[in-house]
Amino acid sequence: PRGLRLAIALVAGGLISVAAAQGTCNSMTVLSWAHFIKASDTKLQAELTAFGQQNNISVRLDTVSLNDVPSKMAAAVQSQSGPDVMLLMNYSTALYADQMVSLDGVVSQIEQNYSEFLPIGQEASQINGTWKSVPWFYTPAPANVRSDYLKQAGVTAPDTWAQLLQDAKALKAAGHPVGLAISNAGDSNDWLLALLASYGVHPIDANGKVSIDTPGTRQALDYVKELAQYMPPDVLGWDGGGNNTFFLSGLGSWTINPVSVYLSAKSDLPNVATNMEHTLPPAGPDGRFATTSVYTLGIAKWSPCQDMAKKLLVYLYQPDNYEAWVTASGGYNVPLFKTFPKLEVWTQDPKMAVPQ
Repeated sequence: PRGLRLAIALVAGGLISVAAAQGTCNSMTVLSWAHFIKASDTKLQAELTAFGQQNNISVRLDTVSLNDVPSKMAAAVQSQSGPDVMLLMNYSTALYADQMVSLDGVVSQIEQNYSEFLPIGQEASQINGTWKSVPWFYTPAPANVRSDYLKQAGVTAPDTWAQLLQDAKALKAAGHPVGLAISNAGDSNDWLLALLASYGVHPIDANGKVSIDTPGTRQALDYVKELAQYMPPDVLGWDGGGNNTFFLSGLGSWTINPVSVYLSAKSDLPNVATNMEHTLPPAGPDGRFATTSVYTLGIAKWSPCQDMAKKLLVYLYQPDNYEAWVTASGGYNVPLFKTFPKLEVWTQDPKMAVPQ
């Protein structure tokens, strides 16, 4: 019948239109977090713009707060639309592996610039033998110390968690407490997981079995309860910038955080930068451990620009581009290659030695 033929024609036309839209690559979007070091995003957008000009395509950087990255990613997966290239933090590549295209060829090209990626990068990005994202950078989290405040309180930079507890009492009495997040923020993991490991505790063992229910966990919990008495009560509500604000305000004396605190101080608060240093995280009964966040980049299967997006990733890792971007971050963005040049941004400042 004529009506049925018309309906079939409309459906067919719709399918053709959808297929055509999916095959058209007029512009690309890169989703990332709003970097703590603004110059990092400024340089990244400049490189995206330069790539777009070379390839006759518009490339836009979209940034959201660090805490909003997971929900933004989940919404894109749900709608099967959104950014072409996206930030995948820590082990989220494993969560969304079936939504990401294979990047084996891209990784092979990128590794030729420097070396193979470190095992931690492989663990974050390679799923069942296939690269589903590319390791971008990681962020070491040393102790950030106000040396002048410690001197005023008559204590030295703590080498152990036990010593930190004693220092915390004196520093609170001196009006400059220790501050460590105990909240729904990544900075909480930066020290709590290191503390647990120093008590011999790992939440999940090598076989994927939950293994946190141990005497060591109870000892670590008792430690945190005691330490919390000497910290500001608002540590229970800090977000990812809470300890940065605490330290840069001039109130805080000691925290664990990547070097964004120091770099911000160098830029805007030279008195803070002059009087601070980095030390290794404290050791516990079972040794000294540190944590890091790992940032990777993936390409979505729904993107109509998959080939162009792969070309973009290779472009971003070209030595001139990648090293300029690392330098723009003040050395905050640490590459995940086994071999990488010692850039001046790290070697010229003695206070950047410990994070390295």
